[in-house]
Amino acid sequence: DLSGVIIFSSTKKNVKSIHAALEHIGINCAAIHSDLEQKEREEVMLQFKNKKIPVLVATDIVSRGIDVKELSLVINFDVPSEPEDYVHRIGRTARAEENGVAITFINQQDQQNFARIEKMIGKEINKIAAPEFLGETPVYDPLIKTGNRNKSFRIFKTNKR
Repeated sequence: DLSGVIIFSSTKKNVKSIHAALEHIGINCAAIHSDLEQKEREEVMLQFKNKKIPVLVATDIVSRGIDVKELSLVINFDVPSEPEDYVHRIGRTARAEENGVAITFINQQDQQNFARIEKMIGKEINKIAAPEFLGETPVYDPLIKTGNRNKSFRIFKTNKR
């Protein structure tokens, strides 16, 4: 049962793509990005807060200043380039002493940004292997530089309490 889930992506192109893919498989969701008028964004947020839309796909336009109760899961489709944006994204879950989970997908190119996040927050984030059906995943080593732009993922999970 999906409810109270926000999927963040850094680009509106990815948000639109993720939204379309989720709708295609029958998941009730909505998208928020800068192409929407403020009134449209407010309507989507109201529907999400009232649990009429269980899954929200959004750019960082949503990561700051929203108050949604019972938000159980934040998925970072990509690692934000600024560590502060990551903190704001995952700060949407586990509010008021509630449990919540944040999962971040990371490819080889995102590893340096992820290492910067760990440095800023002063702790190492739990890393788990991605499911095998996603294919080969990169070894986490942010010191390796690569020009490969393929999106192979490894899952990084943060349990907030």
